[in-house]
Amino acid sequence: MTIRLASTLQPDSIVDGEGIRTVVWTQGCPHHCPFCHNPQTHDFNGGYVVELDDIFKEMNIPALWEQW
Repeated sequence: MTIRLASTLQPDSIVDGEGIRTVVWTQGCPHHCPFCHNPQTHDFNGGYVVELDDIFKEMNIPALWEQW
């Protein structure tokens, strides 16, 4: 299974919620909010496609791919 990303994973965000977390920047948004912080993510054809398994591996979540 694949997903379209706007950017690489950000493994050390301190501004996108409590604590240190990994952010997955997905691509494609139909809302086009006037004061959006990330308008470059609106285009559903932008960014790049990646396998979900690759994201899980990069995030070091083995249970999601090793169980198969």
